[in-house]
Amino acid sequence: MKTVLIVAGIIVFLVYGFVLYCCIRVGKESDEQYNKLREGKEQENDRSRVCK
Repeated sequence: MKTVLIVAGIIVFLVYGFVLYCCIRVGKESDEQYNKLREGKEQENDRSRVCK
């Protein structure tokens, strides 16, 4: 019974770590996409100021 609890605890810990890793990875990708979008809009604003 003790072994089963130890194995279950290890599995829960590994799943928790994997979920955290995935959340951080997705957050990083989302942040990069947001920064690219923001840079594109800033460049677009700079162009519109020159044209006016």
